[in-house]
Amino acid sequence: MRIQTLRVSFLAAATLLFLIGCDEVEDLVKWAPDGSRAIVRENGTLCLLDTNGNLSCAIAEDVASAAWLPDSRSLVMVRAITVTNWADAQRLLPPEEIAPVELVAKGTPDLVRAGLAMADGEATNMWDVLTGQFKMEHPELLGAVALCVHDTRSNALDQAIQTARDPERLRADMGNLITNRLAEIAVVSLGNGTATNASRSIVRSLAELQQPRASSTAKSVAFIHGESLEAAPLDGSTNRLVVAEKVVGEYDWTPDGRTLVYAVHSGEKWESGDLVRIECRKVIGSDGELTTNNAAQPLAINVATFEPRIRSLADGRVLFAGLQERLPAGAHTEQEARLYLIDPALGTNAVPVAIPSPAGALPQDLAAFAPSPDGRQIAIVESGSDAVAVLDVATGGLEVVSPKHGWKSTTLPAWRNANELYFGALPEASSRRPELMRWREGSPPQVVSKSWPDEAISILLKKPNN
Repeated sequence: MRIQTLRVSFLAAATLLFLIGCDEVEDLVKWAPDGSRAIVRENGTLCLLDTNGNLSCAIAEDVASAAWLPDSRSLVMVRAITVTNWADAQRLLPPEEIAPVELVAKGTPDLVRAGLAMADGEATNMWDVLTGQFKMEHPELLGAVALCVHDTRSNALDQAIQTARDPERLRADMGNLITNRLAEIAVVSLGNGTATNASRSIVRSLAELQQPRASSTAKSVAFIHGESLEAAPLDGSTNRLVVAEKVVGEYDWTPDGRTLVYAVHSGEKWESGDLVRIECRKVIGSDGELTTNNAAQPLAINVATFEPRIRSLADGRVLFAGLQERLPAGAHTEQEARLYLIDPALGTNAVPVAIPSPAGALPQDLAAFAPSPDGRQIAIVESGSDAVAVLDVATGGLEVVSPKHGWKSTTLPAWRNANELYFGALPEASSRRPELMRWREGSPPQVVSKSWPDEAISILLKKPNN
């Protein structure tokens, strides 16, 4: 039966989740564009999955995020690089990040000495004094500064530390600040096998790097750098483009691989319930190269209690979730999360259109959804529970393909193609081990992860504490 009657079980905890928030759902399983294999990320380890459910040995470690290139033979990934000294960091980091670290490191011994003098030698009070006097706009530099000072100004720093009442404790505290890990976005070739081959670095940074996504043109990659959305050539050249600042949530490329769609916030820091503006910006010119000639085009204003997830469908329409807003509104007006579509091709005449769905049929934490490659269906998980449903975009029909069994979803559903969906679930209500399930329209879900070790299975669902 196409439409089932399990909508109530899908929403049983919606009100509670709205009040207490939810656990993050990540895209830990991603199928290659040709559907031949998937990557599975488990606690920083990257493995490959074939269509029979067989999981390979680790092909990469220390991976924070990864995505396929259009050729289905290469990956772009965020990974950590370990350095043991400041000289190694200098060799790897861009000049614009090296200079401020060395400048701050040069003055750090005098800063510590002055802080201790103002705090009467108490190290704890010293940190309060220093943080009260200085606003750290880039706190990610702190660990690198500690590494640089340790390697280049150790004698001067040690002399300053000796003025503390408890020098050994302060020395240990400052040693704990040292970071020896940098973030890198790299392109890695898998070839036809299961082992990573040559890699090419795109960008390295002390700041957090997230969400690498290659354009379908196969010439550029976009990523989140701190709070900025940036794009860079895949050949490793340095002409990077800052697309937008204050980006929040997840972004996407349009199907032609030339335009980015994303959400930005206007405050100092995004908070649940704040307004965000959904925009698009064409960043790839007619020659296939990055261009700064196009300004951002606003599409919609949105409000949500969850970080926005922006997705571009195969027909070019932009999909997002948010709360229904009607202003002015009473103080106790009920708000319902809905999925919306907007067509950028309509320009300033574009209006968000809600996907039809029965009242109360969707979770209020509508933060985790994945459209099928053809854009006809949307897989939805509720991160506060383990229910999985598929929504028909045209009709609003909702099919619960896996009912709630009392656990919590941590893995975003992954489409292998327009008719085959993979997700984490308990096979039965009495099951004690989650599995990766495969669902095809018209058939019940099947377990595909029976051969997986328990540590790999643990990424799919989270067992409740009680």
